[in-house]
Amino acid sequence: MKIVVAALEAWKHPRSIKIAKSLRKMGYDVEIWSAPTIKSKNRYLRALLKYPLAMISLALRKADIFWVENVPDVLYLPLILLRKRYIYDRRSPWALQIFFEFKNKFFYKVASLIERFSMAKSQIIVCVSQGLAEDATRFSKPIYVIPNYAEKNLRKKATKNLRSTLKIPTTTKIVLFVGKLSINEGANLLPQIADAFNSEKAELWIVGDGPARKFVKKILKRHPNNIRWFGWVPHHEVPNYIWSADLGIVPRNPLPKSFRKYYSHEGIQKISEYFLFKKPVLASEIKNSPFYLVVPANKLKDTIIDYLKDKIKIPLPPTNLTWQEVCELQLEKVLNYLKQKSN
Repeated sequence: MKIVVAALEAWKHPRSIKIAKSLRKMGYDVEIWSAPTIKSKNRYLRALLKYPLAMISLALRKADIFWVENVPDVLYLPLILLRKRYIYDRRSPWALQIFFEFKNKFFYKVASLIERFSMAKSQIIVCVSQGLAEDATRFSKPIYVIPNYAEKNLRKKATKNLRSTLKIPTTTKIVLFVGKLSINEGANLLPQIADAFNSEKAELWIVGDGPARKFVKKILKRHPNNIRWFGWVPHHEVPNYIWSADLGIVPRNPLPKSFRKYYSHEGIQKISEYFLFKKPVLASEIKNSPFYLVVPANKLKDTIIDYLKDKIKIPLPPTNLTWQEVCELQLEKVLNYLKQKSN
């Protein structure tokens, strides 16, 4: 059986790589597909050129089954029109993210229509969290939850002690943000978070890049001695930063309570990466959990200050929630279902 694992930018999506590696380990013929690269500084021009080319490129691929990540869903319309079989991998509520980023009801309605249509025409719906799975039950499709947990061997990739390299004393606490600099991932909250770092005994490290980088540039001018921005780094180097940190943060903008169920340690990979290195996690506006501390977005700064002053304790996370120990078992169930349907 040939399987094409498709994502807009697969090399930036560790989940796509993990799925492909596991499928190959199970003996399947796997191809990883990414959209053609378009070099333009203009985000909208880049999208205008990239998406049509990507849709044509994907439509020309041949496979027994396509495994498609759901952001953005519009890429996969040709698969539906050509009646190709695909597994819909729902890693986030795409339409809602469109709404929260652009605040445009028309965009939201169009995205929601495409999202529902894509799920309805799939063979199987895979979700990264129970919250997303509950939302997909209306489509009467087989549903499997495969969390976005980190790979077990990630621990071995931490080979460089950045504290020593950067000559940072062990008494200095390091708070770490890892991720895309976007509104969806809370980059606009970093300026208020940065105001907690007025002491020489604490630093905020930012690892990542993206369209909302202006917020980071702003705080670097205000806090040149306590903020370090490392930009985008290859994923295999991220463990060095996590290993060197004291606290991992996952800032998210205010959400209606009914939407928070979509976001948890199951779907947000950086949380499970922090877990692997036994790093406590502070988050805002996501689903509550006994494994980390969740506060309102406007309380992040004060909570970090309390943490830096040892006034609060954040739960120590589990270390057994890994891709190999949990997710590969579910992945195997998905493929076994497909085999049974084919017989």
